Amino acid sequence: MYTVEFEDDATIITSLDEQGDLEDLQVIQDERFVFLRQYDEFTDEFMVLMITPQQFKDIIAAQQCSEGAYYVRTIDE
Repeated sequence: MYTVEFEDDATIITSLDEQGDLEDLQVIQDERFVFLRQYDEFTDEFMVLMITPQQFKDIIAAQQCSEGAYYVRTIDE
């Protein structure tokens, strides 16, 4: 299950672990950056990764690829 929220300056996607083994994963995306955030109960803090929107697109596209090296190109309309 996941939720999508639209804020003034960002979109927040929260993916819930339906088996309850792991904490929720949040993807927080604005125009310049994508943040991946997950709570760590051992440190009582959020772990945060900051990537670019292009890196995020690469990760999504890679789910459908076989082994190799690829470029993701966006076609401008």
